Amino acid sequence: MRHFFFSYARSDLVDVYLDRFYEDLCRELSTRGGLPLDSVGFIDRNQPSGALWATALGEALAECLVFVPVYSPHYFASHVSGQEWSAFAHRMAAHHKATGERPNSIVPVWWLPPRGELPPVADELQDSRDGFGKEYKQFGLKTLLRRRDYRSQYLGFLERYAEMILEAAAAPPAPHPVPDLLSLPNAFAPAERPAAAGGRVPAARAGGGARKVVFVVAVGRRDDMLNVAHAELDMYGQELVDWRPYHPASSGSIVVRAQGVAFTRDMESQVLPADDSLFTLLDGPAERQCLVVLIVDPRSVELAAFQELFARLDRTRSSNSVVLVPSDLDELRKGPQGGHVYNRLYASLGNWMEAGGGAFRGDMPSMEDFERVLGQVLVEIQGRIMRMAEVVRRVNEAGPQFRPVLTGPGGLGR
Repeated sequence: MRHFFFSYARSDLVDVYLDRFYEDLCRELSTRGGLPLDSVGFIDRNQPSGALWATALGEALAECLVFVPVYSPHYFASHVSGQEWSAFAHRMAAHHKATGERPNSIVPVWWLPPRGELPPVADELQDSRDGFGKEYKQFGLKTLLRRRDYRSQYLGFLERYAEMILEAAAAPPAPHPVPDLLSLPNAFAPAERPAAAGGRVPAARAGGGARKVVFVVAVGRRDDMLNVAHAELDMYGQELVDWRPYHPASSGSIVVRAQGVAFTRDMESQVLPADDSLFTLLDGPAERQCLVVLIVDPRSVELAAFQELFARLDRTRSSNSVVLVPSDLDELRKGPQGGHVYNRLYASLGNWMEAGGGAFRGDMPSMEDFERVLGQVLVEIQGRIMRMAEVVRRVNEAGPQFRPVLTGPGGLGR
């Protein structure tokens, strides 16, 4: 059980000063509270490989003693941060219903003053900024930390704020399970608009972009890979989360890392095995589509379970999807064993490999490259969906609708 949950906007992730404040706060609480340093704070990017992100966050929110939201212009625009707030608020409501008590367990930090009014859930909290000096109230904590002439104000803030957290932690809400963090509403979202005449809800404003990504993973289990030539069995396990394509250079789960990239972009994510449900995801009106990222193990294409699926997929195109192969295919094809793997992959997904436009990527020799490329393609697919949605709204619905299929020399069965 952690003393506090550090809730921040993933858009602020690159802020080195935010990292420094988190570490300073943990050390101050450890010293003042006599607490083991590793049990003080929870921050999502410190989770070990193999932990599913949404599950790890839900478990921490269910048991932490204090919720620390880090206010900034990005924070209240963050969907994930709004879901974290919802989870803790639901827990506090359950505690009040059971005991009649209302614990003061949300202790915000004004990192950078947000522009405009606060959402109602935040505006209801007592504003304690006056107790930390006019510089903190005017500029926010980041300025106190960044500027040398405010060093004494920063240290004074740290001492008093740590005491506030320890006081709040002495009377926390009772633990309460968070069954599915990603299904919770965004606590910062405006209230739903009233229904228009005839009972219809006005259409949502266009331009927000798709905010959900489904990772469809095509990989065999360890037992399946026993009969595949040249398969390195240490890369595989019995579950999707066990697949580690960059082992031994990186022992991280590709599934966990993919969800991590989605979280840093404030996107909901889901992981599914590759089966016929993939084609349901690829169809549908553009304005309702989620992003679909098919992550393919090149050695698993030899498994009979995937051959029919890939043959059908190779005849399909969709604006909301991309195929990623976590490997350096140009390097792989140079050797005789790797050349065989590459040829089987080309025979299965050649149309996608030849399509261009970022529909297929196999240029990821390391986990870091995979995370970088995935971040890029998520932005690219969002742009495609938004452009397609605009076209759909302008085109007569009775007009021709078709999906172009690319075929290379030798046809689809090459």
